[in-house]
Amino acid sequence: MFFPLMQTPQLQGFLDLLNAPPNNWEKPIKRTAHIYLLWPSNNKWESRKIASLEPGESKRILSADFVEELGTRNVAFIYPTSRSLPRYLEKLPSERFWYSEFPAWRCTSGFQNEFTQVSYQSDLEPLPTTASLMTFHPFIQYSEIRNYLVVLNLVKEPTVTQGPIHFFSSSDYKYRGTETIQTNSVSVIDLDKYNFSPDELPVFISPKVAGIPFGLGVKNDNKMLSLEHTHPPASLVLFGDRRTVQGKIKKEWMGRLIQNVQN
Repeated sequence: MFFPLMQTPQLQGFLDLLNAPPNNWEKPIKRTAHIYLLWPSNNKWESRKIASLEPGESKRILSADFVEELGTRNVAFIYPTSRSLPRYLEKLPSERFWYSEFPAWRCTSGFQNEFTQVSYQSDLEPLPTTASLMTFHPFIQYSEIRNYLVVLNLVKEPTVTQGPIHFFSSSDYKYRGTETIQTNSVSVIDLDKYNFSPDELPVFISPKVAGIPFGLGVKNDNKMLSLEHTHPPASLVLFGDRRTVQGKIKKEWMGRLIQNVQN
């Protein structure tokens, strides 16, 4: 399990870690958590120990302290472990130091400026190297709000590759434009230039790069931030094979929309 330390060109990122269970019935972990920062470098994962947390301790980590490690990718990944890691790794480590799943053991990732902050409960498993993303995006806001799409990606391989993400209106399938997102990165895209109206539901498709899509809103005076991630369509399915449902929904919508992409 990994936790993202993110930033955007306008906002500093933070990550709050807590070495304690997410509920009062999990068996407490009585081990020191060694906190490592991981980022891709020269086709390897580079690691750096940045802290240790004793049982019950917490710590806030700021992106401003690791500008070089985050680089132009806008993210590095926090990994808690009970052992020491080498400086370079061929692949991501797989030990689960925090292992609760119901609910998942989460920490808090977010963004902040001089006025306020916004966050979500973060935990992240590596995504497949070759996968697609389709999401409906109801989070565009109006009235003095700057709107961004933030796509978070982590894959096992220590490389940064690019892929297109296409924007459409779901009501008439009209193609609105294409941007680029990256693996092992936080890709930040200005949505306002696409002029989606309040009665449109945007849909975004990335045929080659998966990720967690967020709607980030920043008020023009910077005194309000909002952050919310969309959920895959199968998250609305209560019974049956959710993966099959997910595949059918994506196939249906991607079949309708991809043909409208203008080269």
